Amino acid sequence: MVRKLWSLVVAVLIAVSFAGSLLAEEIKGKITKVEGGGRKITVKAKDKEVTLGISGSRTTIEGVGDRSELKEGQNVAVDYSGDSAKKITVSKGK
Repeated sequence: MVRKLWSLVVAVLIAVSFAGSLLAEEIKGKITKVEGGGRKITVKAKDKEVTLGISGSRTTIEGVGDRSELKEGQNVAVDYSGDSAKKITVSKGK
């Protein structure tokens, strides 16, 4: 009985983590606005514009040291869910 319950718990956890990754979206574009010392950015792509919150503990940032180095005009690729950035990759060129 315990083994069946454990298998069910593991299956549910796998399903939940998979569903979370399906809900994530990506936008590639330029940062058009930085607010609150890098706590919120607006990214504009060809077909859409999104404003995303950045968490120091839940957002991974690549290409710069930290969120305080995010600047308007930088090219970025952002994985996000809802209104929260999960991963920001800053391109080297402007």
